Amino acid sequence: MKEIIGKLHELEFSPNEVRVYVALTELGEALASKIAKKANLPRTTVISILNNFAERGFVSAHRYRGASYYWVESPKTVRDIFANKVLIAEQLDSLLGGLYRSEAHFPSAEVYDSRKSVKNFIEKTLVGLKKNSVIRTIDAPQMGNYSKVLSDEYQRVLIGLKRKRGVATRTLVPYGTLRAISPRKMREQDIQVRELPERLAFTASLWLINDMAVLFSGKPPFAVAVRHDLIVESLSNLFEHFWRTAARAQAPRSGSREGA
Repeated sequence: MKEIIGKLHELEFSPNEVRVYVALTELGEALASKIAKKANLPRTTVISILNNFAERGFVSAHRYRGASYYWVESPKTVRDIFANKVLIAEQLDSLLGGLYRSEAHFPSAEVYDSRKSVKNFIEKTLVGLKKNSVIRTIDAPQMGNYSKVLSDEYQRVLIGLKRKRGVATRTLVPYGTLRAISPRKMREQDIQVRELPERLAFTASLWLINDMAVLFSGKPPFAVAVRHDLIVESLSNLFEHFWRTAARAQAPRSGSREGA
């Protein structure tokens, strides 16, 4: 009995509610006066609690010859009621996601920690871009992050998707790694590449896409997408600084004719 009472308290039943619920569970069906006697509570208090239980679906009531009889629903009903509340809470979480602190400018973040989820995220992001968008990235071609998540064939599919939507890419890579980029990938897309200053190491990938900053790595596969105006603006300013002051400014190895 002590364990039952403890579990009901965990479900936020008040002490009096616990006494009434346990009493009626043992009785099965009874008048309020009998339940009050067993629970050792005033009849008016018990009636108020029973009516509340009826509204919540824990008990049922019917009148017979002018008297109200109460009976407790199956314990499985309690389980189902709370399970349904969890489901509603999960649905509410999804619905409120876009509203939560929407005017307070708090950052939101999403984590993708499997090859499949990262792959789906990249595809969804590219499909959702406006035509002729520009993506800014800091990448590490020597690390092979993309090859750890995406097959060569799928990378070509994504490049084709970028080309179809007119998406241009501006990329910074660590000093001395420009030669590690596949010439084919450079030819097949609208991309400009410059090298970061010497001795500035970078082993993950950073993407700046509209209002989103994404940190990506293939070892282990993960992507963290952060949405926040000030964070993205700050990182974008850093990117632009390095873009303008790249140690070895040069024309990108790509189909683009723009000089670095």
